[in-house]
Amino acid sequence: MQHLRVILFWAFCSALSAEDSDDYNLMYVNLDNEIENGIHPTDDSSACDCRQDRSAWDQLFIMLENSQMRENKLLQVAEDVLAAELRGLRSDVAHTCASAQEPVRLTRTLDELLLTSRGLTHRLAKLENAWQRAPEESGNTLLPVLEELRALRRWAGQRSLPAGCETALLFPMRSKKIFGSVHPVTEMKLRSFSACIWVRATDVLNKTVLFSYGTKRNPYEIQLYLNSWSTVLVVGGDQNKLVADSVVPLGTWTYLCGTWNSDGGVTSLWVNGELAATGSGMATGHTIPEGGILQMGQEKNGCCVGGGFDEMLAFSGRLTGFNLWDRVLSSDEIRQTRGDDSCHIRGNVVGWGVTEIQPHGGAQYIS
Repeated sequence: MQHLRVILFWAFCSALSAEDSDDYNLMYVNLDNEIENGIHPTDDSSACDCRQDRSAWDQLFIMLENSQMRENKLLQVAEDVLAAELRGLRSDVAHTCASAQEPVRLTRTLDELLLTSRGLTHRLAKLENAWQRAPEESGNTLLPVLEELRALRRWAGQRSLPAGCETALLFPMRSKKIFGSVHPVTEMKLRSFSACIWVRATDVLNKTVLFSYGTKRNPYEIQLYLNSWSTVLVVGGDQNKLVADSVVPLGTWTYLCGTWNSDGGVTSLWVNGELAATGSGMATGHTIPEGGILQMGQEKNGCCVGGGFDEMLAFSGRLTGFNLWDRVLSSDEIRQTRGDDSCHIRGNVVGWGVTEIQPHGGAQYIS
């Protein structure tokens, strides 16, 4: 607005100065005419005065036209200045209005967000309450089902057998009368062997015999037994022992294998397909003699039929998959005998499901 005032003042002053200049020129012309021409009594004076009068009028009209042009220019400049100022004023007003509307818009948006947040909080509270009630309601329904499943699992576990095995020999209790007698189809004269068996023990004492082979002269030719801290393989006498510090868990099927070779007396024990102990120099050069008695779940230590049994050595639990070879199996073969076809891989001296094994004193086959 200050610029507009300055421009208008400058234009007005310019117009006044221009008018003063024209008046001065007109006065000068008039004086010159009067001094130079004067009044002559000749006939041509009227014609000269008319031309001079027309010249003065022409100058007057020219002055008026110039004044009109200046006025038009001044008005145009004023209009341009006013238009520019109005545009700037309009922009300032629009910016001011927009700035004034922004807090209103933000306030409205904030109110909407606040309402949405309250709605979500309410829904979340409802979901939390429903989630807290769900375990209580479902727990009352699922607990009986869980108990039934546990009972079914115990029942199935008591009757389950290792993969590929259809039957097992049950020793219901520890008794000197309960055992299984094994009758190999070939003679037990061995310079090497591999013996494997599946074991599920109910209880273990200091010496719980899984199987044993002995003669009247030496009842400890071959023995595999358990105690509460290890698994023990005996070959050629009670003094020749290989101990694996591997505890057999009660109530669970465990696969045990023992190997021996007379050349060098190399002996090994395997638990669930993994080497647990190995040694050498045990009963080197010894030969397992024929004519002895092979039994499961007991140790025969005496000369008479039905005698020489010790209740504290008896096994209680389940045995299956008992096989005996007259050679040392490789590690891959031992792992293979533990596979899905475990009971279908049979030894050439004793083969489970083929060799005659008679239960005695309450021992029985189960499936």
